[in-house]
Amino acid sequence: MRELDALDKKIFGLLAGNGRMSNLDVAAKVGVSEKTVRQRIRRLIERDGMRVVATLDRQTPPSRLIVLVRVRSGQRFVVADRLASLPEVDEVHLTTGAYELIVRASFESDSDALEFYVRHVEQGPGIEESLSTHVVETITSGTAARPDHFEQFDKQASKVGSLSELLDLACEVATASLGADRVHVATGNVWPADPASRWPATMRWRGLSSRYVEEIRIKGQAEGVVLPNIVKHNQHVFVADAQTDPLFQSVTDLVFSEGFRSWMGMPVCNGDTRRGTFCLYWNTVITYREDLVRQAQELADTLGKHLVRYSPGSSDASSTPG
Repeated sequence: MRELDALDKKIFGLLAGNGRMSNLDVAAKVGVSEKTVRQRIRRLIERDGMRVVATLDRQTPPSRLIVLVRVRSGQRFVVADRLASLPEVDEVHLTTGAYELIVRASFESDSDALEFYVRHVEQGPGIEESLSTHVVETITSGTAARPDHFEQFDKQASKVGSLSELLDLACEVATASLGADRVHVATGNVWPADPASRWPATMRWRGLSSRYVEEIRIKGQAEGVVLPNIVKHNQHVFVADAQTDPLFQSVTDLVFSEGFRSWMGMPVCNGDTRRGTFCLYWNTVITYREDLVRQAQELADTLGKHLVRYSPGSSDASSTPG
């Protein structure tokens, strides 16, 4: 390919930014006649292979999922083809190592992502094991350094004298800094996978009725509705409208009586160890925002760091609203 001269580069740059720009507009911007632009464009197309294509300026999908998949012997390509054919899947990568496939998928909501994972991965044929994670934010070399939103919480948390005080502090920071109308935080394995586990000894909440907390506890243990999946997969889940979302279908009566709309829940971890759960509630419907999820995750991570100081059998164990 020949080296483009300065005029060709200007014309190409303008069309790359707006393929529908007219020859007259291009001519006005580069300072030559429309005839010259027309000739140059024809030459760029015929001789240099330039193409003017249509693209859609799409925003980042509200929910993005990455799944590591280990397949049964001889099923690698069968499973890869099946997953790649699903409309939600963006890419399927064949990999080496502990997992044979990496799947990247996009969804309109975390509810859709969770349903996809259960239906097509957990229950999918040929899959032996999988790990999934939500993409909270994409960081590039051009991403500006961000301030630590919860530096003050970190300092205060290191000085509290009990687990109850720590959870109370987390509730206060969540409502003040994240704009949540209500919050619930609990330690321990909230909905156990084995009968030997139990409901966490310590919980704190703001803006929720004791009846709601107790009913959700009972229904969650019996039916395994929303939070059990979060705990199981160590994922956050955002629900724009809990009053209509199918994830809350079995507790719709409680949602309406409590009166909240949007909800977000996530596990509180320290390293590979799950320490508890963290849930935020809003009285109105809000939209999914990466910055909100990132900040909520920052708070949950900071809380998880400090929960290490308290063993599950802490003498401070109690279940009390704020």
